[in-house]
Amino acid sequence: MIIAITPKASQVMGGVDILSPMGLTILTIGILFTVGVPLTMILRGKKD
Repeated sequence: MIIAITPKASQVMGGVDILSPMGLTILTIGILFTVGVPLTMILRGKKD
């Protein structure tokens, strides 16, 4: 598959600055889900 990126597309796909409030919010939510959900599943797993 060939993907051509034009100058306009690279501006749109720039992303969010990680040190901005939105970037920190996205990072925090990502860490909480990445660590919290598996840890919750391990600790509160099915008890026989």
